[in-house]
Amino acid sequence: MLFNLIMLANTMHTDSLPTIGVVAALPAEARVLTRVANKMIQGLPAKGKIVVHQSGIGLQAARRQAEYLADISELLVSFGVSGGLHPALKTGDLVLADRVLTWDLDLHALPPTQALPPSFRADAWLIDYIAEKFQENAIHFYQGPILCSPKPIPTAASKLSAHRLTGALAVDMESRAVCEVAAEAGLPFFCLRAICDTADQTVADTLLAMVDEQGNPRIGYLLAHLVRRPWLLRDMIRMACRFRQALIALERAWLLVDEPFLSAAQAR
Repeated sequence: MLFNLIMLANTMHTDSLPTIGVVAALPAEARVLTRVANKMIQGLPAKGKIVVHQSGIGLQAARRQAEYLADISELLVSFGVSGGLHPALKTGDLVLADRVLTWDLDLHALPPTQALPPSFRADAWLIDYIAEKFQENAIHFYQGPILCSPKPIPTAASKLSAHRLTGALAVDMESRAVCEVAAEAGLPFFCLRAICDTADQTVADTLLAMVDEQGNPRIGYLLAHLVRRPWLLRDMIRMACRFRQALIALERAWLLVDEPFLSAAQAR
């Protein structure tokens, strides 16, 4: 039904559509987005595209890809999984970020009276449009700020502290770079994330280290640790299941933030 509506909408316009540049840190995130985008764009009469670049983990990696995409795109997106900071968020919950908070300091070292960190605002028109589409299609989501951290916030205690100090719903390690580049280039920006590990879940250092900077599994590292600590397999399976759940939520959501979104962005 959704595809038929999209095709009908496209018979009403034939002008070229804008290009959306999307930064996704991990290979699995990029694959989900590319698969859905390719399927939806194929055969449409209007020309528009979604260019997905897998950046790897962290601010510098995300900035490199965002700078390239800024030269060929009309808007930039940060897309992927994130860690939950708000206690109410569950694995697979979507976060439509209206602000990206940036904080380089140690959250634990700041007094409760510390001013909120600097922030970048997502494009209000785009946020309203996406929120409306989610509501129309009964997709559950949260709207609010996310925190971009230069390093993981892995423990339940540190997540609670980050939420209390900033009010952020979730945390990632790339969105700051994407929104900074968008601001520098004068491009609209938005961020869509899905929760993987929740606020009450501590992610062990071993699990954080099981992928390299490009997001690829470190097979030798995993095998070496499983030989010494075979019980880690249970935690790895749980993490993989949570990650998969978050990806499914992102895929479902992106079906609504695709060609109809391109058309709406063109008319903005």
